[in-house]
Amino acid sequence: MPWTRITDPEDAERHLPAWLGQRLIGRQGRFGLLLTTGDVLRITTIAAAHLSAEGLVLLDVQLDAAGVPDGVDLAWRSKHFLGMPVPGALAATVNLAQVVTAVEFLAAVPSELSEPPETLTADEVVTSLDRAAEEAAQGRAALSPATPAAATPASEA
Repeated sequence: MPWTRITDPEDAERHLPAWLGQRLIGRQGRFGLLLTTGDVLRITTIAAAHLSAEGLVLLDVQLDAAGVPDGVDLAWRSKHFLGMPVPGALAATVNLAQVVTAVEFLAAVPSELSEPPETLTADEVVTSLDRAAEEAAQGRAALSPATPAAATPASEA
């Protein structure tokens, strides 16, 4: 069975329900997919959609932590919130036919297009480490008390 892999949000918008294509493909955030079972699958992004010639749509998702999200409405608290089955198990594939709706859990923080982390040059890494070491040394100096005579223990005076 031939598959078409879609990672571009504009292309996904033409093949997926509008909100999924516009808001979740390639964006980072805190989302939930309400499944036909009544469970909510917590995800942070949809990395890709896979379309088959027969109409089957699979979504490659990055899982979020399981459990009820902070600040979720009382009506949603009774749901079972699925997420990473074990720490670090981030990837999953979901059949779109099993998704009833998608929601965003952090409306106050809009989702952003995910970008690969910036790769620093060796010189930038050394400069950054030097700066961090200097700041740490300054912090230790600020925290260590001066040793005036008044700070000397009475038994030594």
